[in-house]
Amino acid sequence: MVEAHGLTRRYGASTVVEGVDLHVGSGEVLGLVGPNGGGKSTVLMMLAGLVRPSSGRVTVGGTPAFELALAAAGTVGLITAEPGLYPALTIRENLHWFAGLYGRAPAEVDAALPQLCEGLDLWTHLDRRAGDLSSGQRQKASLVRALLLRPAVLLFDEPTANLDPLSARAIHLAIRERADAGIAVVLCTHDLYAAEHVCDRVAVLNRTLRALETFDGPRSAPEPGRLHALLAAAAEPA
Repeated sequence: MVEAHGLTRRYGASTVVEGVDLHVGSGEVLGLVGPNGGGKSTVLMMLAGLVRPSSGRVTVGGTPAFELALAAAGTVGLITAEPGLYPALTIRENLHWFAGLYGRAPAEVDAALPQLCEGLDLWTHLDRRAGDLSSGQRQKASLVRALLLRPAVLLFDEPTANLDPLSARAIHLAIRERADAGIAVVLCTHDLYAAEHVCDRVAVLNRTLRALETFDGPRSAPEPGRLHALLAAAAEPA
C-alpha cells in the first residue's frame, strides 16, 4: 500500500533523512523508532505527502503521496501528538467541520459515529466542548476525525505522548484493530513496549535506516530488550 524508495530530505546543507526504503502493506503496523532528531517525523510527513522529498519517491496505492495530499483525497489519515481541535467547539461540531472540508455532510458524519466511537469511550462526550475534555478524549476524537474519511493508510506521530497509561492503551488497541481490519498503519513512537506489542515490524531510524526488526506475529515481542539494544546502536554515529 505504501512504498518509499530512496527517501532523502535536505534542509540547506543539513541532510535529515538519507536513502530510506520502506514498505507497508494493508493490515500491517510498521513502527518507526529512533533518537530525537533522527528523522522519524520527517519520514512520516513525506509519507503523508506534506513534505516533498529532496530525492526519492513515495507512493500510496501506486499514486505519488504529494498528489493525494494536494487532491485532499482522504486516502491517508494523519494523527499527531496534538489533536488540533477547536477548543470552543464540541467534538461533534469539530468532526462536522473537518469532514465538511472533504465534502462529507453532517448527516453522513452522524451516521458513521456510532461505529467509529465504539471501544473509544467517546460517544457520551460528543456534545461537550473539546476544550473541556482530557487529552486522551481529544486524541480519540482526532482518531475518529481521520477515520471519517475512510483512509487506506493511517500515520501516527507520537499519538500517546501526552496521555495517561489507560488512554494510551486505548489508542494502541484502536491502532491494532484498524490494522486488523485492513488499514496500513505507520506508528512513530518512543514507547518501545508499545512498538513491540502493537507492530508487525519496526524500523530503527537515525537519518538512515539502521535496522528493521520483524516480529513473529503482531503482538509477539522478540527477546527482551531487543529494541532497546537496536535503538542504542542507532544512536551511535554511522
